[in-house]
Amino acid sequence: MTITHVQFLTLPVADHARARDFYVGKLGFEALVDRRTPEGGHFVMVAPKGAQTGVVLTDQRVTGVEPGPRHFQLQTSDLDTDVAALRAAGVEVADPETRPWGRATSFEDLDGHVLGLLEPSDFGNVPS
Repeated sequence: MTITHVQFLTLPVADHARARDFYVGKLGFEALVDRRTPEGGHFVMVAPKGAQTGVVLTDQRVTGVEPGPRHFQLQTSDLDTDVAALRAAGVEVADPETRPWGRATSFEDLDGHVLGLLEPSDFGNVPS
């Protein structure tokens, strides 16, 4: 096998501009791609700065991707700082909990997708 990484995850969204603004404005992601598709939709990809994996925000009306919440996990090196920044940006974030694999919390984006945020312990740190 020569697979090196996950290229992107796909999330169906109702409004590309609002979703892009949430991921870029509130989470600090970079907007990597934002262009019209031949089918009349948008291809929008965002990602954390420097990340190899992006998040594609798909127009569920054009692609036929089933609507409904998805879940994915983000890793941080400073959970408390990120929780404070998210709350200051108006994002409702659950209080962090300590688990054997690290400290974690979660929040939802504008389309109800659940984003986990983990500051891993040595046990929970997955090598990149």
